[in-house]
Amino acid sequence: MIDNGKGLSGTYDLIISPDGTLLAEGGNVRGCSAGVVKTALSLFLLRALPFERFAFPRWQALAGISLIGLLVGLDPALRAGTPEMPGMPGMPGMPLALALVSMLLSVWVAFLIIHAVLRWWLRRGARWDGQGDLFNLMAASWLVSNVLGAVLVAVGVPYLLTLPLWLYAVWVGANALSGAIPKACLGYCIGGIALSLLPAMLATGLIGAAIFLLFAPGAMAQ
Repeated sequence: MIDNGKGLSGTYDLIISPDGTLLAEGGNVRGCSAGVVKTALSLFLLRALPFERFAFPRWQALAGISLIGLLVGLDPALRAGTPEMPGMPGMPGMPLALALVSMLLSVWVAFLIIHAVLRWWLRRGARWDGQGDLFNLMAASWLVSNVLGAVLVAVGVPYLLTLPLWLYAVWVGANALSGAIPKACLGYCIGGIALSLLPAMLATGLIGAAIFLLFAPGAMAQ
């Protein structure tokens, strides 16, 4: 469907594409992108999307990552604690508020580290010129898989049974990157995600250790 008109920037043609995206020809009219939820669902189904589809408001990406952190904090294991082992004290369960805050912090630290590493990795060899919202792309690619995984764990599904979903999340993220950056093949993007997970896991481990020291100093003294 085409609507011809005139705006402040001159004559333009508004074209509504089959996927509902508003495009413009002949002028400077800005396209209306889909929101983070619709975009995330497309990525979860392994559809390749250009960077233009990630021009949704930044607050949606912030809300999506924060939601993941809060859902991870609902893991019953965090509140159940760990039993004492020979030579090692057990860790008492966390209050719900502390679990939510600590997991929210951990997820955000991991996200920012992975974002920084991927930004460097993708620009190697002139594969990506740095144009496009990598932050929003990552947030959209994380949303569905991580929310599903966190919800399953929160209702008591064992981690082992959710492992395929977490592995699929890596595939979704790599496919989203390679779809938006044609010069970055799927294997290269998987390698970048794997590389970025190392410092992210180290950082979240340090956060967990710091919380343990602050929350259970008596247990460490045993």
